[in-house]
Amino acid sequence: MKNRFALALAVLLIAGAAGAVRGAEPAGSAARLRELEDREAIRLVLRDYGKLLDERRFEDFGRLWTADGEYVAGPTTHGPREIGEGLRRQFSNNSLGLAEPNFHVLFNERIELHGDRATSTSQSFFVAPGPDGAPHLVLMASYDDVLVRTPAGWRFQKRVVKGNMAPKPAAQDARKP
Repeated sequence: MKNRFALALAVLLIAGAAGAVRGAEPAGSAARLRELEDREAIRLVLRDYGKLLDERRFEDFGRLWTADGEYVAGPTTHGPREIGEGLRRQFSNNSLGLAEPNFHVLFNERIELHGDRATSTSQSFFVAPGPDGAPHLVLMASYDDVLVRTPAGWRFQKRVVKGNMAPKPAAQDARKP
């Protein structure tokens, strides 16, 4: 009788433990789902960076940042309005004399989640038509980002742009190595 009682108790404990593990699974699944959704939402912010610039939608581009956001690409600009206007000026100046259409190709994103904050790194090519009309790689850049979850979704808090490859100034092109 004692052995049956012990056996029944063991079965109940094991069944209870198994139920507890199964009960914990949905919470684990929910956390994994949220992480996947966050990563995809952040990928969309990274892609929208290039898309909105390429479409010259500078006001919408500025909205990718938080109110106190920083954009560091040479000079540092702050806040959505200043960031959007800064890029509007840069594109309208067209200091490299690039033909249109020109566009960003974004790749190699890596996202690290930290609750309602995230860091990411990524790279891009900027492509424009060359003299023959064929696509030519004009620049390559790397990005280091801090993003935060806001009521409106994920936004850049800070983006640092580093040029990896850029055209040489015209004076350097004229010299032979």
